[in-house]
Amino acid sequence: MKKTIKQNWWYIIVFIIIFIMLNFLGFRHNYNDPMNNYGFAYAIARGEIPYLDFNTVSTPLFAFYTSLGLHLFNNYVMFLLEQSLLVTITFYFLYQLFGKKSFLMLLVTTFFFYVNIIATYNYMCFFMLILLIYLENKYPNKDYFIGFCIGLALLSKQTVGFFAMIPTLLFYYKNIYKLGKRLIGFSIPCILFFIYLLMNHCFYQFMDLCVFGLFDFLTNNGIGAGQLEYRWLIFTIICFIIMIAMLIKHKRDINIYYLLCGVLFAIPICDYCHCAMFFNCFVIMFLPYIHFVDEKWIASFSYIFSVIASIILFIVVNHLFTFTFTSKLHHLNYNIHGEKDYYRDLQYNQFLNQYPDVIVVGYFSMKYDIMNNRDITYFDVPFHGNFGYHGNQKMIQRIEKMHNQTFAISKEDCQVKDKFDQFAKEIADYIIKNSEKIDSKYEFDIYYKK
Repeated sequence: MKKTIKQNWWYIIVFIIIFIMLNFLGFRHNYNDPMNNYGFAYAIARGEIPYLDFNTVSTPLFAFYTSLGLHLFNNYVMFLLEQSLLVTITFYFLYQLFGKKSFLMLLVTTFFFYVNIIATYNYMCFFMLILLIYLENKYPNKDYFIGFCIGLALLSKQTVGFFAMIPTLLFYYKNIYKLGKRLIGFSIPCILFFIYLLMNHCFYQFMDLCVFGLFDFLTNNGIGAGQLEYRWLIFTIICFIIMIAMLIKHKRDINIYYLLCGVLFAIPICDYCHCAMFFNCFVIMFLPYIHFVDEKWIASFSYIFSVIASIILFIVVNHLFTFTFTSKLHHLNYNIHGEKDYYRDLQYNQFLNQYPDVIVVGYFSMKYDIMNNRDITYFDVPFHGNFGYHGNQKMIQRIEKMHNQTFAISKEDCQVKDKFDQFAKEIADYIIKNSEKIDSKYEFDIYYKK
C-alpha cells in the first residue's frame, strides 16, 4: 500500500486539487449542465429509465458511470468525486503519452477557470477520445478493445462517438482482418445498449430524443438558431483551421483524427463552456510536436502559474461572494454555495412545498426535484430541443392530458430577453393560458389546471 501511494502520490494530489476546485466553484454550475447530469445519474440510481422516465438528448454512459457511486451515497459530492477520478485518469493517460508536456493542460484548465473539466457527458466523451489515443499509441494491436472503446465513445455522446469511428476506417480499410476485429469490438457495447433499450421499452423514445430530436436541438440552439457568440465562433473556426493544417502536414498521425472530433463539442452551442472542451483537444494535438522548449521548464511554469492563478481566483471570488455550506439542501448538503443563492433556494423550496406534487417549470426544476427526493421527469430539463422531434408540441399535448395538476412557473425565466436563453417558453405560455393562477410569491406564479 505504501509503495503504491509513493509511486502515485502525484495523481493523488491531482485528484484532491480537482475535487476541491470542482466543489469550490460548483456554485457557478448549479443551474447548468453539471446539475442536470447529476440529476440523470440520481434518477438512474433510483431505478428510473432514461428516455422513458426523463429526457436527455445524449447517450447515457456518463449517467450510468456516475450512478454507480450514487448507489453507495446519493449526493452531489459523490458525483464530484467520480468526476475528479475521471479527470485524474485522463491526466494519467496524457502523462504516459506526452510526459511533462502534459502539464500544459493545467494552463488550459486555469485559463478557462476549470470549466473545461466540469462534470458532463461531454467530458466523458473527451475522456474516451484520450483513452483511444492512448491505446492507439501504446497498444495498437488491441483491436477488439479499441473497437469496444469506440463503441463506448458512441455511448458517451452519439455525435462525437460516431465520428470517432472514422480514424479506424481511414487507416485500416485495406486491412480487413484488423478492421473486422475493431468492428466486432465496437458492436458489443452497442448491441448491449440496444438490448437494454428493448428490455425497458424505450427504444422509440431514445431514437426520438437522441437521433430525430437532434434536428430540433440543432435548429433551436446555438448556431442553428442564429444564437452566435462571435468571439467564440471565430475562436473555434481558427482552431479548427489550424487543426486541419496540422492534419495535412501530419497525415499519418491518428491522434489528430481523433482530436478533430472534438470540434463537435462546440456545435451547435459555440459558447465559453463548449469551446473550452474543444480547446482541450486543440492543445493536446500540439503536445507531441513541442521540441523547442524543455519539458521540465514547461512543467514548472505550468504548475507555478496555475497555482498562483488559482490563489488569485480564490481571493477574487471570496471577495465577490459570501459562501456557505448547503447543509439544508437534501442531496446537495456537502457543497459550497453562494450564501445569497443558498438562502434563496431555501425560500423557494419552503414556498413550493405548500403545494403537493407541484411541477416546477423553469431552470430551478431539476434542483427542486433533487432537493425533495422526487423522481426526475420530462419537466426537469425544459429547454428547446430536449423533448425530441417537434418536442414542444409533444410536451403541450402531454400537458393537455393532465388534470388537477399544480404548476409553478418561473416568471424570471419566462421574461428573460437573452437571445441565448434555452428555456422553452412556449410550454410555460400554454400552462399560463390554460390554467388558473392561484398564488404568486418570489419568482414563481402558481397555476392550477383542472
